[in-house]
Amino acid sequence: MSFNLSHLFLYFLTHYSLHNCCRFIESTKFDSCDLTVDSAICINNSEKVILPDARRLGRILYMKFDESRPVDSSGVGNHGIGQVSGHSGFGGVGTSAYFRNNFIHVKSNDLKTAEFTYMFYIYILSDEKSHQNGLKYDQYCPVIHKGYKTDLANEATPEISVNPNSGRIKIAISLQGNKTVELTSNSRLQKHHWYHIALVREKYDILLFVDALTRINPLPLYIGSTPFSVNCDFPFLMDELSIFSHAVGTDEIQAEASFALGGIESSYVTIGCTNCSKEEAMASCPDGYHLCNKFELYTAGYKVARKLSLASSDIMASASAEPSSGIGLCCTNLNY
Repeated sequence: MSFNLSHLFLYFLTHYSLHNCCRFIESTKFDSCDLTVDSAICINNSEKVILPDARRLGRILYMKFDESRPVDSSGVGNHGIGQVSGHSGFGGVGTSAYFRNNFIHVKSNDLKTAEFTYMFYIYILSDEKSHQNGLKYDQYCPVIHKGYKTDLANEATPEISVNPNSGRIKIAISLQGNKTVELTSNSRLQKHHWYHIALVREKYDILLFVDALTRINPLPLYIGSTPFSVNCDFPFLMDELSIFSHAVGTDEIQAEASFALGGIESSYVTIGCTNCSKEEAMASCPDGYHLCNKFELYTAGYKVARKLSLASSDIMASASAEPSSGIGLCCTNLNY
């Protein structure tokens, strides 16, 4: 006699008591489940209890990429369609998703929000074939795209793309009236480094974190690439993708990205301005920050600049005469 997984668990329940700790049901939202548990699983008289992951406020999609399918672990059930090719995970924990001319997509009404936050880790790979392809086409390749794209129209709410040659990130968001606003990053992603990317849309503000009224569209969300990215050969890894239905605060983003800078807290340094004078640089620092001095640059600033591909020779210091123009890095005011 053959048993499937459901029969095996029913047999187990018949012969062993779990003190009503779990209850099995045979219907589920995910089409590949043989059975589901709608409460908890208790082991050895509740010495070990297996429960669902805790839910974060407003998170409507969370893909860890530790499974063979694009499963949503947010608790909302926005599972993706496609296969996950596993690779090394961020921090050596679990697996990441390897993308190269392939994609997964999600269809859900939960993703139709005017305000949103996208957060994920990315690691850019490169070989001779992708390098030559990048030199030939020199274009931005999508990492995340919600909508569609043709020669005549670009529906994106949003699109996050990377130029494999320059490493720059471009954000595209469609507005009402068939308009699209684009934003390009000052920093550049290097190959073979993990980066934490966060895109926040709050009312009329668009914020891009690296380590205009939107038009809501019901179109699918593409992750990794898109069916209309014909000339892109852009291999990369993605891990810990989260989508929120609201604008996540700076503190929460910096806490999540804290490991990406190798021990330097994310709030310590921020980019004030580029291609500016020293006076403009000093004025560009937000409240609680000042133009970094040489000591602060040597202890942390230059390391952050190197990670973001900012030229160290162009970085101004508050008490140094040279350079008198270039890049202004702002360091936090420390109260000792």
